[in-house]
Amino acid sequence: MHDHTASESFGAKTTPTRSASQWTGTMLRDLRNWAGRRPMTLPEGQQPIPHSSDARIIVWAFAGTDLVTGLIIDAMLPPVGRAIHLLWVVLSLGLSLGFCAMTARSPHLLHSANLRLRTGPFRELTIPVTALATARVAHGLTNGYGLRRVETVENDAVACSVGRTTNLVIDLDEPLSVRVRKGGPVLARRIYAHADKPSEAAGLINRAATRGAQS
Repeated sequence: MHDHTASESFGAKTTPTRSASQWTGTMLRDLRNWAGRRPMTLPEGQQPIPHSSDARIIVWAFAGTDLVTGLIIDAMLPPVGRAIHLLWVVLSLGLSLGFCAMTARSPHLLHSANLRLRTGPFRELTIPVTALATARVAHGLTNGYGLRRVETVENDAVACSVGRTTNLVIDLDEPLSVRVRKGGPVLARRIYAHADKPSEAAGLINRAATRGAQS
């Protein structure tokens, strides 16, 4: 436990919202690298924690269904409308694959100094390791997506995940000021996240928290 007064709070780093051109550039880069099966280049000392595989499976299923349905509809359209409809199908498929690429190539990153919770197409949250208390597996649902406020009695929680599903709860040793998309900053003492292997992720985070407490 760190020696901080109850009135103290420390800021967590959040990424600013990207412009449309920045978002598109990132998506195209990740899509190209993902399709080419290029290995990710991670900063030295960073431990990746994959997430959102379940969301990608759902997106893949919808993309496949939309592609088949779109081709059937395209065959029934008059020639003048086929090109426009086909363009829409290709754009929809590209966005779906881009979403999968961005989440697959943006794992959470655990370092000796901080934990970066990343959400691919959305914002990310960086937490100092010294602020971590414990992490545990807990399956649940939180409204919204990306970095957002979680409605609780104490109003002291945020979620950082691609979709509503979360399976990891991170309790903080000290409140962190987190800027969310809607409303003012949240003094967060608890963070809900997602990991493909939540038990392993909780173990990694707990060991990092122990080392941070001893430093």
